[in-house]
Amino acid sequence: MSIKFSGLIQTRFVAASAYGSASGAPGVDDTRWGFENKTVMFAFSGHLYDPTLTYLTAVAYTSQTNRFFTVPGAYRLVYSRIRKDLGEGWAVGTGLLNVPWDLESDYVGSSQLTVGDYSIFNYRFGAGKQPGAVLGWTGDWFRAASGVFNQINSIQPGWNATTNLSFAVTGRAEIKWGVPWDQITRTSGAPGDVPGVVLGLGLCMSNGRAQNPQPPETSLATPSAQGVTADARVLLGETVFIAQYAYMRDAVGAPELGWNQGINLQASTYVAPKVEAFAEACWMSDVPVEWIAQAGVNFFIDGQRLKLISKCVVPFGGGNINGIRNIAGGLGLASFDNNASFVTELQVMF
Repeated sequence: MSIKFSGLIQTRFVAASAYGSASGAPGVDDTRWGFENKTVMFAFSGHLYDPTLTYLTAVAYTSQTNRFFTVPGAYRLVYSRIRKDLGEGWAVGTGLLNVPWDLESDYVGSSQLTVGDYSIFNYRFGAGKQPGAVLGWTGDWFRAASGVFNQINSIQPGWNATTNLSFAVTGRAEIKWGVPWDQITRTSGAPGDVPGVVLGLGLCMSNGRAQNPQPPETSLATPSAQGVTADARVLLGETVFIAQYAYMRDAVGAPELGWNQGINLQASTYVAPKVEAFAEACWMSDVPVEWIAQAGVNFFIDGQRLKLISKCVVPFGGGNINGIRNIAGGLGLASFDNNASFVTELQVMF
């Protein structure tokens, strides 16, 4: 057997520029700022008995609640997988897994994302992690995975004598030209990368709504998520363009249960040997804040392992961030009327 220890530390400074007051009192400035250890993650990985049976377990701490991490200030299990390579490209896995659905489903944590913490699109339309089982196949130019899980967007890790969990079925397929699979384990480009195109399609069906009806705008995730997502990545060496679309029922943040659409556009390129500029804009239909955009720069101090991220996050369309559940802490936005937030984050991977 083998064991590998790895980790992630994200420390940041946030200055949230807001106007008005959370209580609605006139003339009150609710601008806030401060330092925080945003995320600390430790992972153990390796193989058991033979190289075809592998495992990966990760625990993480975060200073803020968000859609995917509901207990701040404490270490929690966030990923735990046992995987068996069956040969000829086939593999099966079980445990607490990323639900195969959108582009970010490939990432255990947020360390490989260009924008720093996590994608706004995944925050609004992602399926998160659930206990379940997945079967996948990887070929030279095509790969696909499908799995069965507990109901999507349920924060309940299991069942007991008083709990009745529904099920979900999801799947994702990708087709590529040029670029090798291991190159898209990150959403940034890098010097020397091979140009290529990757197209992805995801489907999900969760039947939790009938058994667990839920009113909108609660502190809990919506139990029923169904829909389709499609994405495209154009990789031109150091420059990467990403476009994503989702049509999902009961997406997180909608003011009422129903179908919502969303798009996400992202671009990044190197403007100097160790300096990468990026911009992202995400739109979601029928919510108080339709657009959330962010732009910034990554300074790669030691390759992908040590980088400094400096960015600005700006919401558009009414300013009521409360319409998107708990997005305040996760993205560095104030939970009331918000002009912009400025984030500087140091990320270390080992």
